[in-house]
Amino acid sequence: MKHILLLLLIFSFLYSNELVLDDLLKEYEDSESLYKKTKQESAGYLLVYSRSDLDKMQAYSLKDVLKTVRMYTTQVNGTGAIGILNAGAGKTSMPPLKIYIDNFEVTTVVQRNALDMYGDMDIYFVDHIEIYQGGSSLAFGNELGSMVIRLYSKDPSRENSTSIQLSVDTKSGANLRALDSGVVGEYNYLLYANSAKVEYDTHSKNNQDLSRDAKRYQAHFKLFKENDFSVELDGIINKSDIFGGFGPAPTGDESTRAYGYINATKYFSNNLEISLSATQEKKEAFNSDAEGIQLMDGSGSKTNDFHLDVNSNTYKASIKKKFIHKNSDLLIGAEVLKKVFDVANYDGFSTPVAFGPDDVNIYTLFLEELYNLNKNHLLTFSTKLARYQHAKSSKSHNEYSLRVGYIGLLDNSWSTKVFAVKRFIHPNMLQTSFAPPSYTVNYNLETVDIHMLSGEVEYKKKKNRLVFGFAYKEIENALALSPVSPGKRMYVNRDSTSSFHRYYLRGEHQFDFDNKITLEVYKVFKEVDGSPDSGALVQLFNSYDRFDVYNELVYRSGVFIPSLGGYEIDPTYDYTLSVAYNMNKHLSIKAKGENLLDKATNSSLDATGSVQVPAVERRGIITMEYTF
Repeated sequence: MKHILLLLLIFSFLYSNELVLDDLLKEYEDSESLYKKTKQESAGYLLVYSRSDLDKMQAYSLKDVLKTVRMYTTQVNGTGAIGILNAGAGKTSMPPLKIYIDNFEVTTVVQRNALDMYGDMDIYFVDHIEIYQGGSSLAFGNELGSMVIRLYSKDPSRENSTSIQLSVDTKSGANLRALDSGVVGEYNYLLYANSAKVEYDTHSKNNQDLSRDAKRYQAHFKLFKENDFSVELDGIINKSDIFGGFGPAPTGDESTRAYGYINATKYFSNNLEISLSATQEKKEAFNSDAEGIQLMDGSGSKTNDFHLDVNSNTYKASIKKKFIHKNSDLLIGAEVLKKVFDVANYDGFSTPVAFGPDDVNIYTLFLEELYNLNKNHLLTFSTKLARYQHAKSSKSHNEYSLRVGYIGLLDNSWSTKVFAVKRFIHPNMLQTSFAPPSYTVNYNLETVDIHMLSGEVEYKKKKNRLVFGFAYKEIENALALSPVSPGKRMYVNRDSTSSFHRYYLRGEHQFDFDNKITLEVYKVFKEVDGSPDSGALVQLFNSYDRFDVYNELVYRSGVFIPSLGGYEIDPTYDYTLSVAYNMNKHLSIKAKGENLLDKATNSSLDATGSVQVPAVERRGIITMEYTF
């Protein structure tokens, strides 16, 4: 009996030590997480999706993450592209969002914003995602954004492996992903490729079937030497059915969207950084319509067969220099960005189509100072000067932005951030220079001016974190898509100043390294209808032995859309369940159910609200991942 007790004690001791060592290992891995090295607390109000979060969420595309972001609602546009709508904005607004993939800022010319091209992008090569809201740093890129989304690729020195992931779903879709990364001498490399067939439910409008089935291809390559240089290449192609198209009764055909870039950055030992990048973008659509596509320029011109083919390029050069001295951290920089597009085909209409200037040069100077009053209190000041010059005309604009902020650690539990921002949104080329048939361009648009005061208070103690945030925003010269005469629509500047204020509360509890819960609610008090004014999020991350389980519920309030008498979109409840079984360090089997309640957010394809399309369709996904 004594021997049995002794063996039990020894076993218990060894097991308890194994648990302690396991916890220590997880603590070390958490402390070494890449996001802890890349996040910038002074850059705004930060949401972080760590490697562990993305794995448990089974976030396969960027939209899987974006649908959980407070103040925004996921949408599907008329040609099937993914977008998001800012709470407090009108339905036809184009949020000036910014997407970074490592060092590169995705800059689009002929899309509403970067999400039209990259909202559905696969993120298998991504290590973590940082999202900055509110008072986002003015040092982020050439043009300002209301939200900055930063995606960081996996670290080759940590991965140092080859992995393959295959997903199939209940709608006959399939997705194959492959990633190879490693270190050769002093050089790190990452190579990623993705091929997907995506199937969706078919909808009906004016007795015509609407399909947005698509095929997507993406490749990403990165080569870098630590603290020396990095080179990144990326390409993405989306070929899809025309879906809602440009007319009232589309009979089929297809659209193609393609985007590619190369970005090179050189790092110098004296905190100097120089970057060069170039992009090529293509947007092509064939659209036949039973009732005819009307050109909304007032001419009344119609066609039953429309062919659109437009190409664009951007070229950017930037230089940044950081000066660090005692309590001061000063960043100064300059950027030059050139945008140009060419309409190869705009065929089918009898009336010539007017386009605005086909190129623009943007020159930017910026400065950002971080000054530590002491170890617990930081002041920040940023300014940006920008000149928009249309190379083939005398038209130009000079704009500026300012941001001042304070970040304080009040004690061991309480901290706060406060930012006051004056910024601008320059009309994009899809509003001023090139437009689809559904509206015409307006190259006389003025810059939108925004003034905002925002703040965040955080309480953090042991395993609990509570965050309260607020913002008050005034918008002058807001842009809206409006009918200006019979048969003519264009974006115009509103005469009045609009304003809204918003609040959010976020609570997090970490049970242990593997288990946590997140609860969040927000409310916006606004003057414009068209977007949900409140929402909530519940996330539950759990691990049991070899199983990972994730539960998610995203709520958005109902909304009134004021068009043709107005219509209502009901409140939405998007529930996701993900389960993964990690058989060993090489093989994982995963299952995911999306929109299980079949009540995800909807977008309307017509002015009456009769054709509503969910941003996330109900489907099940089975995935196998193998690491060599």
